[in-house]
Amino acid sequence: MIKGEVVTALMSKIMRVILTGVSMITIIMEACSPGQSTDAIENSTVSRKCALKTEAKAMMEVPLPEEYLIDDFEITYQMPELPTGCEITALTMALNCYGYGIDKVTMAAQYLPTAAANLYYGADGTLYGSDLNQYFIGDPATEFGYVCGTGAIVTAADSYLSETGSELRAKDMTGTEPEELYEMVSEDIPVAVWVTIGMADRQPAQGWYTENGEYVDWSTNDHGAVLVGYSEDTVTIADPISGLTEYSRGQFESVFESRGRQCVILQ
Repeated sequence: MIKGEVVTALMSKIMRVILTGVSMITIIMEACSPGQSTDAIENSTVSRKCALKTEAKAMMEVPLPEEYLIDDFEITYQMPELPTGCEITALTMALNCYGYGIDKVTMAAQYLPTAAANLYYGADGTLYGSDLNQYFIGDPATEFGYVCGTGAIVTAADSYLSETGSELRAKDMTGTEPEELYEMVSEDIPVAVWVTIGMADRQPAQGWYTENGEYVDWSTNDHGAVLVGYSEDTVTIADPISGLTEYSRGQFESVFESRGRQCVILQ
C-alpha cells in the first residue's frame, strides 16, 4: 500500500470511529430520557446498540469477510434439564448474546408454547395432529419430546422480549440462502438454525397433517443450534449438545437445506 492510500485508509477509520462515537452518545441520551425505568433503559440500549452495529456496517458497504466469528459467544447446554429442548436452548443463547440473562429452563417452562401430539386418523385415513411449527410437541424437559419449528421459537422470543420491555423482536428468516446467513453473522447477528445432531444427514422423516391442511414432519436426529461463525470451508456452530463446534460448510448447507432452511434472528 503506497503512502497516499495509507493516509486515506487511516482517515476513513478515524471518521468511522467519530461517527460511531456520536451515534453511541445519541443512543445513551435517548435511552436515559426522564421517566424510564432502569430495565427499560438497559433493554432499549441493548437493542439500539445492535441496530447501530448493523446499520453502520451496511453504510460502510464492507464486502463479506472471508471468515468471521462472533466474539465471546456464551454456550448453554441443553443437558441435563432439557434433553429434547435444543431449539429453546438455541434461542436462549441468542437472547443472552444480546445481554439478556435468561435461563433456558425458564424460557422452556414459561414462554415456549407446547402441545400434545394429539394424533388421530381422519375418515379418509389421513393422519392429523398438532402443528409442530407453532408448538413444541411434548415436553422438552423429558426424553419423549419431539421438536418445534420456527413459529414456536418466535412466539417464545417475542413473549419474553415484550415482557421485558425490549424493542427487539424475533424474525422468522426461513428460506434464507446460506450466503445471507454468513452476512448476518458478519454483522454480529447470531442465527438460530434448524439442523441435525452432529450435522449428520437427516434421517427419514415422519409426520402428519394439521387441521389447516399443512404437512409437518420431524426426524429422530433433528436439532436446533446457533450459527456464530464461518470460513471458506467451515461453519462454527454453538451447539446445545457439543458446544462450540466446527462443521464442514458444505455439509452444514446440505443439512440446512434438508430442514427447509428454517432459521430465526433477533432484530
